[in-house]
Amino acid sequence: MTPTLVAALAILAMVGPVATDMYLPGLPGMRDDLLTTPGAVQLTLSLFMLGMATGQLFWGPLSDALGRRGPLVVAASLFVVASGVAAVADSIELLIVMRFVQGFLGTAGVVIGRAVARDLSSGAELAKLFSVIGIVMGIAPIAAPIVGGLLIDSIGWRGVLWVVTAIAAIMAAVAIVLIPESLTSERRVAGSARQFFGTLGGIVRDVPYLGYVGVSIFTFGVVFAYISGSSVVLQEVYGLTSQQFTLVFAINMVGMMGVGILNTRLVGRLGPSRLLTLGLGVLTIGGIALGAIGLLGMVPPLWLLVALVFVTTTTMPMINANASALGLGRHGKGAGMAAALMGSLQYGVAGLVSPMVTITGEASVSSMAIVMLVCALLASASSLLYRRAKPVVDA
Repeated sequence: MTPTLVAALAILAMVGPVATDMYLPGLPGMRDDLLTTPGAVQLTLSLFMLGMATGQLFWGPLSDALGRRGPLVVAASLFVVASGVAAVADSIELLIVMRFVQGFLGTAGVVIGRAVARDLSSGAELAKLFSVIGIVMGIAPIAAPIVGGLLIDSIGWRGVLWVVTAIAAIMAAVAIVLIPESLTSERRVAGSARQFFGTLGGIVRDVPYLGYVGVSIFTFGVVFAYISGSSVVLQEVYGLTSQQFTLVFAINMVGMMGVGILNTRLVGRLGPSRLLTLGLGVLTIGGIALGAIGLLGMVPPLWLLVALVFVTTTTMPMINANASALGLGRHGKGAGMAAALMGSLQYGVAGLVSPMVTITGEASVSSMAIVMLVCALLASASSLLYRRAKPVVDA
């Protein structure tokens, strides 16, 4: 696979998380400008994530039946339009609707990009490719609020949404110019309901695949619990300034890049199964340490909390890359549907994690740490579903 195509797939993976998080610093201004409530503004995030979750279940199977390129180009082009309408929305109701539509359309880049990768690669090569995509998927949710925070004072929340529109236009250009048709006609899934549900049934009955899905989605939950709670915890509990908070996020971003790059270097020698086990072990140990702090009601020194979060969350590129490669490697035919289920459940778990962090009224060290512990333990428990299964890299 050429470096240009790898970069194109990474861009497709980036757009959804960037559109999710870049405008977060502008939520207070959005509330004031649209004369609405904090709950209504929060729906612009929740509905976007619901669109991401449901959209994957639509675009993935559709690409299995019709091919990858056509649905991707249509979704990416409409995503630009929806993003522009969101930027000029004059009511919170219209903005909420368009954010859902954005999520539904933008997620096509994530799920179809993964399916294209599976069509063109397998084994260690696929794990390397997912490492690159995993770096982007790990960094984008952390980098986006940083960029949004830097822009919000000068261009406002509408300006940030116009930046998202420009990024959507780049995604559309990438889809049109750089993404080839990777699914030959003989490998497509016929469109009858019987064959659709037959393919779906084969995927959901594959217990090892479900194990890889569980590892991936709950690892994503660990990171999203930190993203959801960190602003309040670091700025209100520890008193960090916005610049210091940005620096802490940047440290995690660099860590994720490093782990993702390390995974690409090691996967050819050690294999995705060993690296997945290594990453999951570190995640579990870090989650247990954080959970102990949360269960004891401690407010540890800032350096200790930052170090434990760093060790725990930076495993995500390694875990998700190898879990995705091994899970999708079991389903060459129906790869779009398999990728859709994995991606949809990721965003579903993220949508559940966010309110859990604030279940006591607002985020705290304890609530954030306990949710991270629960997600880490669920990720570790999911590995029991595939441990005795022989890896399949070209199904």
